[in-house]
Amino acid sequence: MKHRSLLLLILFTSSILSFENSAKADQKDGRLPALFKRLLTAPPGPYSIIIESKIWTIWLENSDPKITELMARASRATQNKKHTKAFDYYTEVIRLSPNYAEGWNKRALINYLIGNYDKSLSDINRTLSLEPRHFGAISGQGLIYSAQKKWTLAKKTFEKALIIHPNMQGPKLNLEILNRQNLEEEI
Repeated sequence: MKHRSLLLLILFTSSILSFENSAKADQKDGRLPALFKRLLTAPPGPYSIIIESKIWTIWLENSDPKITELMARASRATQNKKHTKAFDYYTEVIRLSPNYAEGWNKRALINYLIGNYDKSLSDINRTLSLEPRHFGAISGQGLIYSAQKKWTLAKKTFEKALIIHPNMQGPKLNLEILNRQNLEEEI
């Protein structure tokens, strides 16, 4: 319990500090290369989680208050399972800022949640064209391939996510599951 409280305090503090530099924004931020380099060598546990959190915070940053507000509204709609509303907000973000990778990534999530896998993959591809290191989008791609029973693609995609973020739990667990199963041949 003590360890968990310390981790939460560290995550909260790192989030606050990240917002101080929000004049820079999104996937082009100059802080990202060093964070990705540290992510590669970070041990599993709190340190890796803090680095990941900082990356997500930077990806979400945007210097345009309109985009920031739309992203907040979309996030609340997503949390409340109002997927159509969230989709509309993210679409407006993309319309206003087509080079903002996180707008595409979040809309990909909504498409995934409502079962529009092809549209989700399209949004993920756009995300990755803007931010090739987007381990969240890559992992999402693996989930879609798993849902489509494209086991080989799913495994390769989860492995690709782990090359960028070796301690990311989702791809690790999904790979373990895929490796334990006697997978049927893909159609």
